[in-house]
Amino acid sequence: MKAYSFLNGSHIPALTSYEYRGYLISAWARPELANGFTSVGIVYKRGRLGSIIQVQRIEGELFETKEQAEQHGVELCKEWTDKQKPEFNRRVG
Repeated sequence: MKAYSFLNGSHIPALTSYEYRGYLISAWARPELANGFTSVGIVYKRGRLGSIIQVQRIEGELFETKEQAEQHGVELCKEWTDKQKPEFNRRVG
């Protein structure tokens, strides 16, 4: 998978995205009031004129560490992408 840096700002955390089966997938760990982080995965596709369009947002489980939650978010995106119909995958990218 090829990694891309999505957002780079002083107040916005940098998100790393990966190209996977014609989609861009990204994950982050949402801090929770209870001890831990919830995994969040986001799937994007490339639109016309270079735009990037969100096609799916997936919220996962609570994890003790940020790294565990982020990795789980990536896996959620891969699972969602793998379940898409071949016709849909051909239309993307």
